[in-house]
Amino acid sequence: MGRFKTLLSFFISGMLFLIPVVGQGATEKVLKVRFGSDITGMDPGLSHAIEDQTVCQNLYNGLVKYDEKTNKILPDISERWVIAPNGKEYTFFLRKGVKWHKDFGEVTAEDVKYSYERIMDPKTKSRYIGEFKMIDKVEVTGPHTVKIFLKQPYAGFLHKVAAFNQGFIVNRKAIEKFGDNYQFNPIGTGPFIFDRWVPGSETHLVANKNYFEGPPKIDKVIIKLIKEETAAEVALINGEVDIFHAMQSSEVIKRLKKEKGITVLQRPSNHTINLILNSKYTPLSDKRVRQAIAYGINRKSLIEDFFEGLQGEATGILTSNFPEATKDVKKYPYDPSQAKKLLDEAGYGKGFSLDLVSFDLSPYYKMVVPMADDLKKIGIDAKIKILERGAYGQARGKGDIHTCITGVVGPPDPDRPLWVLYHSSSFPPGLNTAHYNKIDDLLEAVRLELDPTKRLNLYHRIQKTVAEDTPLIPLYEMMLFMGHRNNVKNVTQGATFTFSLYPISLE
Repeated sequence: MGRFKTLLSFFISGMLFLIPVVGQGATEKVLKVRFGSDITGMDPGLSHAIEDQTVCQNLYNGLVKYDEKTNKILPDISERWVIAPNGKEYTFFLRKGVKWHKDFGEVTAEDVKYSYERIMDPKTKSRYIGEFKMIDKVEVTGPHTVKIFLKQPYAGFLHKVAAFNQGFIVNRKAIEKFGDNYQFNPIGTGPFIFDRWVPGSETHLVANKNYFEGPPKIDKVIIKLIKEETAAEVALINGEVDIFHAMQSSEVIKRLKKEKGITVLQRPSNHTINLILNSKYTPLSDKRVRQAIAYGINRKSLIEDFFEGLQGEATGILTSNFPEATKDVKKYPYDPSQAKKLLDEAGYGKGFSLDLVSFDLSPYYKMVVPMADDLKKIGIDAKIKILERGAYGQARGKGDIHTCITGVVGPPDPDRPLWVLYHSSSFPPGLNTAHYNKIDDLLEAVRLELDPTKRLNLYHRIQKTVAEDTPLIPLYEMMLFMGHRNNVKNVTQGATFTFSLYPISLE
């Protein structure tokens, strides 16, 4: 029937007319995406899981945004900006006529001021409060003009107001209207509008036909929760999903690379997976104990056993994607005898009990099993605790778990992972679950340094210091993989683990 579901025929004055009647599903273009974990909320100031961040990327905008292919900073809600000669004043000129979803009105400079001051307010308990520590004040200088004053010049400031986490602009009326329920009633300005969430099953988004850059090429997105990757593989092959997000199983990756009609995308990430060691737990407050754990875990074996070499070794949280990364740091090759020696020196030769906490997504809940075996060989009684993703996030927010496995997904700004994992302003409910506070002065100094060479030297010093202190153990550096059916066009795997739905089309 082509584009028409049915043809209605009837006679008028003896003449036969054929009237096209378009059925709901006839022209509606629906994209189905696999997530491995359920979303936990869509308030960008509070959410931190990659699933939440991916949804938020498509619901919200920032003052600026990243080009997914190049990581170059581009205009977003602001069409241009001016930086004062002193480097401490940024004036952003907003696009006019940008509309909030669901009839919440037009975006103004007041929305920007509210969004950023909300992150900066300790009462919000945002995980990203430390990201705006350099801001002195935000002023509205016109309906579509906002000026941000910094305490000191900061070369990387545009990264902080980019469309990611704290950089997203939110609507005050919506947050005040929905209160604690805003997490599942998000109002943004992005190319897609939140429709509904079925806990443990699906999340639905619909196209924003009034998007300021033009309507998306697809009408609806259904995000399906499929935890096991082999099940997601079958769903992709059978057409039950069109995009397989966050693919990690080496077996699945290798099979899908050979599958006709399927494309597997891959790229280096800004992302490492780490074992965080909470120094508030007495044994872990001793650096020698933390170093012993680093020597006691066979990380090369983890990479080979779980990823068949598809992931890379890591010596710190800055991946090879960052020009600021250095491998000239203290390293911890697998060495059980050295681990036992350090435990003896610290007074824990007879061992102690340690909870290895992970969430219920493969391969993380599987990886803790060989890690626990490794630690038991050096005398540490490692007990595995697997939590549902939401409960895991709450436990991290409280900050009283012994360990956790995590990465920090973020933009190509080295300040981001270093600050949120190592600065004291990021203590729980932030992501510094290690409660590490030994390099606050260095992290603050590198934000102020405008000389590129001195700035690079400071980043190297930071990496060397934390490698010695071992507040966390980098387990591996992530290569990102995402699969899609070949009728899905214009898919780009972003370096942040997220991706934009806006340019995607279906044939």
